[in-house]
Amino acid sequence: MRKSELFAQILECVAFETEIAKEQILSKDKFQDVVDARYMLVHFCHKNGMYTTDIARMMRFSRRAIEKMVAGFDERKRYSHPIFEIQCELIAKKLPPICAPMN
Repeated sequence: MRKSELFAQILECVAFETEIAKEQILSKDKFQDVVDARYMLVHFCHKNGMYTTDIARMMRFSRRAIEKMVAGFDERKRYSHPIFEIQCELIAKKLPPICAPMN
């Protein structure tokens, strides 16, 4: 699967589960629910093997901003509203493992 296809699939899933428009997730909005959705998008892209530079380019954010989201995901999950964790679990179930483990 191409990186752009993977990104689009994850973005679609996050937008569906959070009920936030894709355009808003990719915006610079600072509303908590939008920022939470953005963190989820970055987390699942990174977890599925995408480089931070590719995520940054597709989201039109700086590489450093993406690195901060990757590093801060667990803390955000811990201190966010309980729905954050529920939405993450639903997204994880909908996204099949993209890469087979390398032996």
